[in-house]
Amino acid sequence: MKPLDPRLLRYSHSSRGFIFTLVVIASVVAIFTITQAYILVDLISKFFQFKRTFDSLSTEIIFLILLFIARAVLAYLNDQVSSRASSKIRSELRTHIISKSLQNVGVDSHELGTAELAVLLSKGINNLDAYFSKFLPQLFIALMVPATVGITIAIRDWKSGLIILFTIPLIPIFGILIGKFTASATQKKLQTLGVLSGYFLDLLNGLTSLKVYGREKVQSKKLREVGEKFRSETMQVLRISFLSSLALELIATLSVAFLAVTIGLRLVNGSMSFAVGLFVLVLAPEVYWPIRQVSVYFHAASDGVAAFNQLFSVLEKPTKIGGIPPLGISDITWTKLIVKYPGRTTVVIPAGRIDLAEVHTLVGPSGSGKSTFAAILLGFLIADEGQVTISFEGQSHQLSDIDLNLWRRLISWMPQEPKFPLGSVAEILRHANPDATNDELSRALINVDLNPVDLPEGLETRLGTIRQKLSIGQLRKIALARALLKKAPLLILDEPTASVDDISELRIADLLASLAAQGTMVLVISHRELLINASSRKTQIEAMQ
Repeated sequence: MKPLDPRLLRYSHSSRGFIFTLVVIASVVAIFTITQAYILVDLISKFFQFKRTFDSLSTEIIFLILLFIARAVLAYLNDQVSSRASSKIRSELRTHIISKSLQNVGVDSHELGTAELAVLLSKGINNLDAYFSKFLPQLFIALMVPATVGITIAIRDWKSGLIILFTIPLIPIFGILIGKFTASATQKKLQTLGVLSGYFLDLLNGLTSLKVYGREKVQSKKLREVGEKFRSETMQVLRISFLSSLALELIATLSVAFLAVTIGLRLVNGSMSFAVGLFVLVLAPEVYWPIRQVSVYFHAASDGVAAFNQLFSVLEKPTKIGGIPPLGISDITWTKLIVKYPGRTTVVIPAGRIDLAEVHTLVGPSGSGKSTFAAILLGFLIADEGQVTISFEGQSHQLSDIDLNLWRRLISWMPQEPKFPLGSVAEILRHANPDATNDELSRALINVDLNPVDLPEGLETRLGTIRQKLSIGQLRKIALARALLKKAPLLILDEPTASVDDISELRIADLLASLAAQGTMVLVISHRELLINASSRKTQIEAMQ
């Protein structure tokens, strides 16, 4: 991440006006700094050398006080403008990421993980506050003030200007060297936070199963280990930050001290006038201090800067627009598909075919790639090798050439772990069919062996809360009913009968066979023998060693 990435201007219109304002403020600060030093030196010279009284210098004193007040007001305005701009820019970036994720229709959440994307949208973007409100304003001050003050000093005394020219690069050089270590450590900390968030989310989702099998203590131990790793990496970032502050402070102090010693020696031997020496000495800290502060604020903003890489990786991801509109589905075929995951076993899915009016079952051990194949059909994943071909109206087209938005309208999908937004059962079922009546919703539930009268409040039973009163099996039946209400030509069901009783499973198997007989293409991912035996075709996926 550069100190000021030009991509920021592309995704945040507010940043353009903000940067222009920072340039103006930095320029005024540079002018006020030089003017203040000039008046202060003039006052001291007149008072000590020429024995002027305070009364005779009242005009200069008042003007100097006004300059101090003006600089304080300018600093206040700088903070206010930066704070408001930071809030607005972060809001714009968050809106852009959400819009991009919606355009990619779930691809980002599938690749990054729901928890990591949530961390990026919340804590990641919030951490940018220090970058916009502290680092950027100081960066422009560091660009304008040292250059202007350094040139002014060189004009008054070229020897002092030469010393500044050779010493001032030491601060950014050491700042860059230390900043690389900080950036690396902060990036590791952000990744660990994403892992911790994802692990915690998975733990919450499977908490009931863990309690049933008595495995919650093992997982809590693992959670503590990941949390301890995050704590350790956070402390490492803080150590580097404190060490860098000490190193840069020492460099700046020694540089000013070296310049002060040379001025003192030249004043003693008479090669420099008192006014010039004092002017250089008063202005010299203003050359080093703004650059020193940039390094300090960079460490304060390091968490946000680390989030920029993930942020722009999402924003700059190409969005597929348009494609061939699918006019129905005749059959789906695929060659051998290979999906490579970093840090885990490669998934290999054998070639297969799904025809209309059949129930096709995908069989294999956990982790073999069954849900991966569903993600490929839905367009959330692209296989590293192999192709999926869709046939309709006598023509065949690769899935990569088809308009994904239109393609997904032809698919009804029940995921392995169904999630529900906050709402009643009726509201959630109507997500699939907004025009469905209450009678139609009740029939859809009865078809999957769930009578609405068995629900605590019938169709008005609230879901999506921590205290929802339904069992896992009932929730799965509601998700299945929601998928069936869409009446799509392709039905993809991931473990539709998990956590349901044998009678309900038999009824669901008969229902799927009936839908297939009516022309629906059904793809079932399951470990259950009853569903596997009831299917008309199956594809076996072997676990890779």
